[in-house]
Amino acid sequence: MKDNFYGTFFRCVQFIVRMIYPTYHVQIPKNINGPVVYISHHQNTFGPFVTMLWFPKSLHAWILHVFLDQAACYTQYAEYTFTKRNGMNKYLAKICALPLSYLIAKLLHSSRGIPVYRGSRQILQTFTQSVAALQTGKSIVIFPDIAYNDTSSRTKAMYEGFLYLEKYYYKATGQHVCFVPLYASKSKKVILADQPIYFRDGQDFNEERKIVYQKIHTQLNQLAKNSGDLNE
Repeated sequence: MKDNFYGTFFRCVQFIVRMIYPTYHVQIPKNINGPVVYISHHQNTFGPFVTMLWFPKSLHAWILHVFLDQAACYTQYAEYTFTKRNGMNKYLAKICALPLSYLIAKLLHSSRGIPVYRGSRQILQTFTQSVAALQTGKSIVIFPDIAYNDTSSRTKAMYEGFLYLEKYYYKATGQHVCFVPLYASKSKKVILADQPIYFRDGQDFNEERKIVYQKIHTQLNQLAKNSGDLNE
């Protein structure tokens, strides 16, 4: 993999997991070339897991910043994920969260993830780092589902903030971001990409943002339907 910018720890884990996890093939239209911003469906970590495991090119994933910091990651698991979400005893949750927080933070740092500071002015760092990555020809993957723990194949409401990446990228380069819907199919064991979606020249940003959002949302569900994961 010539463009592999992942750290050693991530590559070792990826190699080991690939030996025991089912292979997912990747189908991408030939007219898609980097730098690309892939928008995908979370499916309760299934989407990020399969994409980062089997996508043939390295991707900078947008990751909630708490998972890139060991102390914050520990708090997230001990006080929310294991207890409030999964109903685990708080003492057992703390015991489990401690080693896991070290492992997850190290793994995600090694994956070269881009931290997302939701609801904070630090989100500017997310956009700045993302634009810099795109300008060097690297691609990004974002999983913007609001209900990220929803296991269904249907994409529902998504956070729209990622679309502001268009503003920062266009200001820096004079070019539009290439957004590409990306879907991991459980039934077909394949990762599918749809046609690129761009903001149009000369259009009002806020109006165009709504159109691009709807196109991405529609294409993600169409990919799920085409793969047989949606029956309706």
